[in-house]
Amino acid sequence: MERERFKVLVTDNIAEEGIDTLKRGGDIDVDIKPGIKSDELTNIIGEYDAVVTRSGTSIKAGVLERPGKLKIIGRAGVGLENVDIEAASKKGIIVMNAPTGNTLAATELTMGAMLSAARKIPLANNSLKAGSWDRKQFMGVELYNKTLGIVGLGRIGSNVAIRAKSFGMRVIAFDPFIKKSKADDLGVSLYEEFDKLLRESDVITFHTPLTNKTRNMVTAAEINTMKDGVIIINCARGGIVNENDLYDALKSGKVFTAGVDVFETEPPFKSKLLEVDNLFVTPHIGANTWEGQKAVSVILCEQLVNALNGRPYQNGVNIPFIKSQLPDRAQLYFDLAEKMGKLAAQIIKGRAEEIRVVMVGKGFEEDLCERKFDVPFSFQPFTVAALKGFLAVSHQETVTFLNAPYLAQDQNVVVQESKAEHFEKFNDLLVFIVRTDKGETLFGGTVFSDSRGRVVLLDGFRLDIIPDGTFLNFRIFDRPGVVGRVGTILGDHNVNIAGLSLSRQVTGEEIAFVSVDCPIEPEVMKQILAIDGMIEASVIEL
Repeated sequence: MERERFKVLVTDNIAEEGIDTLKRGGDIDVDIKPGIKSDELTNIIGEYDAVVTRSGTSIKAGVLERPGKLKIIGRAGVGLENVDIEAASKKGIIVMNAPTGNTLAATELTMGAMLSAARKIPLANNSLKAGSWDRKQFMGVELYNKTLGIVGLGRIGSNVAIRAKSFGMRVIAFDPFIKKSKADDLGVSLYEEFDKLLRESDVITFHTPLTNKTRNMVTAAEINTMKDGVIIINCARGGIVNENDLYDALKSGKVFTAGVDVFETEPPFKSKLLEVDNLFVTPHIGANTWEGQKAVSVILCEQLVNALNGRPYQNGVNIPFIKSQLPDRAQLYFDLAEKMGKLAAQIIKGRAEEIRVVMVGKGFEEDLCERKFDVPFSFQPFTVAALKGFLAVSHQETVTFLNAPYLAQDQNVVVQESKAEHFEKFNDLLVFIVRTDKGETLFGGTVFSDSRGRVVLLDGFRLDIIPDGTFLNFRIFDRPGVVGRVGTILGDHNVNIAGLSLSRQVTGEEIAFVSVDCPIEPEVMKQILAIDGMIEASVIEL
């Protein structure tokens, strides 16, 4: 009997090499319809096994109402803002992207921005073309023997480090999620303190996702700690460097020059940054190379061919085919595991060296819970969910359920899993343990009869937290008035408290998780940290 052929619809222009990869995949017919309208796509999408898009096609819930035989949506690039991942997951459709294809393109743009800023190349180009030969106004600086501070030593940051060292630069880095061994292999000094990197760097470049912790990572306060005449490069994400404060620093001369490819609002035509002569800008072109576009197209199409043919692939951003096979209660533990990982990443001190997941109780012995992910690591679904939540805090959009084990391996994090019949007085419990270079932290979670997952253990503290939303987490000395003072400060700033879990230890310390209905501003946190008896405090986003 002749095997049924797969049909793939390509809705945006992608590199021809990607199309060739699909056609060589065997038993695949490819239809190319760039610029297809939403109504037409909705009517025909169910006829295809897979759809390949870039940013030009919106695949929202309405388009997926009648998915037919659609199995896969692939994005030839990183961002997935144009795809409704939740709607696709509910329909059992795999969503995948190609997060690594643009690495070298973004790396080389960073080096170009650095050279342009150091030597004022764009200004010199414009001046000469305007008929001027005033060479004195284009006095620049050399990169040789300068200190480059890299914030975020992931794929792009690491490649920037390699190239900067070839320029004779001293390279230092700040990345609380990267192990020192990786920095040592690159010949990079890894700093524990962000402020120290700011003080020592002649050039600072950012390579982090935009998260609650990295938004406004650099404001006037941080710029004031930098050297006079520093160069700032941001080809990562708009919003990491406060644009108003960067404008002031460029105008005053505190910042010699800056190179920026990304903005808080794009296009940034109303931004006053564009008025400054010593700022050199590009319109978010980090991925715009022929080679980069070829790479993302080929990577995506190779993964799509593997998925259609039942072979393993790394770049899926959802796993409906795994979670949907779990019993209802196991699905609740799956979601809880992801939340526990995300909580752990925001609580622990130091860099992760080992992660252990312990499944306690008979509920984890059901046959469906024994199913493994179709990847070389063969982890339980709960372990992968916990890894994904843990790594998402630092990797943001690039971490998925399927590539989380690979990312952990890349960071030299040892991952272990086991089962146990009992843990303390709990018969059913999911335990997540993280060992870092500074100690070990244990988290425990369970699902009660109301089908709500809860975090119930944090080291020796007993808790009752539904891990969802924004929390103020603090540790205090057990003395009267401290918790009340926290409540007063929150109330004074119109921050409503939705819930409180407070736990005491015999050591004389208490830990609290305060669920709040709105964000807690930095100024509020300063007041809380200044309370007499406060040991530490932070905002947790779950």
